[in-house]
Amino acid sequence: MTQYIVIGVIAVVVLFIIVYIKMTIDEKKGANSQEKQKIQEIVNKVVPGGATYTAAYGTREELTLGGGGRTVTTTTKYWYYAVAFKTGDLYLVPLSFAGGDISYSEPVHLAKEDLGMVEAKKGYTVFYDKDRKEIMTLYVVESNTKDDQYHPVNIQQKEEAEAFEYFSQTLMQEVNSANGITDIKAAKKEAKKNK
Repeated sequence: MTQYIVIGVIAVVVLFIIVYIKMTIDEKKGANSQEKQKIQEIVNKVVPGGATYTAAYGTREELTLGGGGRTVTTTTKYWYYAVAFKTGDLYLVPLSFAGGDISYSEPVHLAKEDLGMVEAKKGYTVFYDKDRKEIMTLYVVESNTKDDQYHPVNIQQKEEAEAFEYFSQTLMQEVNSANGITDIKAAKKEAKKNK
């Protein structure tokens, strides 16, 4: 019996070491990866004055629950963006991935004048329209590793993620102040009531 326990413990330790090594390799690859350089190139190409913006990789994930009775299904949708930001101004360039290639479509511009409310947290920012209806939640995180088909890039962007967090906090203060919002929870509750 103890022999099986020892084998089980060894298997878990070996698995942990393999996963840790893979994550470390992916993080090192992502520090100045081709994907990260491609994001910068896309921003420079499609965003007006793109070279004056900080470029980062961002994602959006939307989880929906469905089904009925005893069956519950979950569906997660993924969106990917080249994010270009500078004080008071934000562009999102939708990205798609196929066979190792990154393609993009026209950028979406979110100026602070177009927003009704912003909620900034560490790692993500929620944008609302003037009616306080959620536009989207955007994630800009430090570490993106190529885990599976839904996480297709190795991009490490510590400085960019920190800059986006500062940008989001500043944007939140400016937008919410301009729209008379002092309490985000109360504003969201009021918006739900007015639906």
